[in-house]
Amino acid sequence: MDKPKLVGNDGTIFRCPMCKALLPHVNIPTFPFCSDRCRLMDLHNWMEGSYSVSRPMDPGSEDEDLPRPSPPPPST
Repeated sequence: MDKPKLVGNDGTIFRCPMCKALLPHVNIPTFPFCSDRCRLMDLHNWMEGSYSVSRPMDPGSEDEDLPRPSPPPPST
C-alpha cells in the first residue's frame, strides 16, 4: 500500500495553523488542522474575538465588481 503524501499536489508542505505540526497527509478529516483539538481551539479563538480583519473592508473593492450569476428564468 502506498504511503500518504506529506505534501499537496503542488509540493506544498502543510502544517497545522495552531500547533505548527507537520500534517501526516492532506486527506485527513480535520484538514487543515492536525486534530479536533486544534480545530476546536481555532473555533474558540474566532468565537472569543481573538482574530480580527487586518484592514477595513473597502466598499469599492474588487469583489463588488465581479459579475453575479443571473437568476434562473421563471418557471411556467
